[in-house]
Amino acid sequence: MGELVAALLLWIDAHTDYRVTDIPLPEVRVVSARELTHEYYEDAPSTYTRPVVDDRVLALYDPNHAPHGIIYLRNDLPPHDILFQERLLHELVHHVQHVNGMHRRYKCPAQGEREAYVLGGKFLKESGARDPLSNREFWAGVYSRC
Repeated sequence: MGELVAALLLWIDAHTDYRVTDIPLPEVRVVSARELTHEYYEDAPSTYTRPVVDDRVLALYDPNHAPHGIIYLRNDLPPHDILFQERLLHELVHHVQHVNGMHRRYKCPAQGEREAYVLGGKFLKESGARDPLSNREFWAGVYSRC
């Protein structure tokens, strides 16, 4: 997984103005849909009914646990699959945003989503892969609203 993370960070370096050289690497955990759902809803209010499995949640970046953050990826695809790689890239974009202090400039954490979704689409296009998110620009806007 380390080689894949390194390659994706180089891709981010080539496609953004972020500093990625020598940044601390996050821990990467490949987990079940149930485990990922649990992590995603961990900070939800106790009055909120948390689903056992939320099939919409495919990956998550948690900057606050582990020394340099944790990326959780659902184990439904193998690491060589381009869609797995795009999910990892998306979360690495959040990690790079965090390490570079962008999170302090956002009105809310969701503002970093637009860039992560747009870069993910660019990555898939450059890889010659079909984008499963047909109207990515629309969803990038929706998911980045505060």
